[in-house]
Amino acid sequence: MYKIIRNSPRSVPAFSIIETIVGMAIAAIIIGALFVIFSIITGRMLDFKNQNEIINDLNRLTYSLNKDIFEKEKMIIIEREIYFKGYTGEKVSYRFSDDYILRNSKTFIDTFQIKLNSIIMDTVQSNSGEFVFQKLRLKIKSNEKPLDLRFYKRVYSNELLQTIKK
Repeated sequence: MYKIIRNSPRSVPAFSIIETIVGMAIAAIIIGALFVIFSIITGRMLDFKNQNEIINDLNRLTYSLNKDIFEKEKMIIIEREIYFKGYTGEKVSYRFSDDYILRNSKTFIDTFQIKLNSIIMDTVQSNSGEFVFQKLRLKIKSNEKPLDLRFYKRVYSNELLQTIKK
């Protein structure tokens, strides 16, 4: 049996091979666990981002439609398009495709990643019978769930008189 003297010129302080292998195995387990946790968190963040984009598109669409309904004079629906004509002649159109909605105005074009099922336009009266409204109903699909959006534009008496004269 050999006796190792600690401060001899032949001895070098170092780890044994078994200690090195155990250290590498522990490091590999920790790195593997961190990789799994990171991939799960990344997947959830992507799902959250996609959900957030859908909600943002829906909010922007309702805001834009409400703004155009109340700021524009006329609202006309022809097939899968809605046209708004302003008091000063400006025009805004909404074109509905199967996968998206395209808003086109003089200044810019906006795209909403929302699927449209149907457009229904009707005329309704208030409960008192005093006011008449154009009702715009959009049946859309968001997150594979059907949603029903309803917008109302007041029809003023001069517009009603013009339709009676025609």
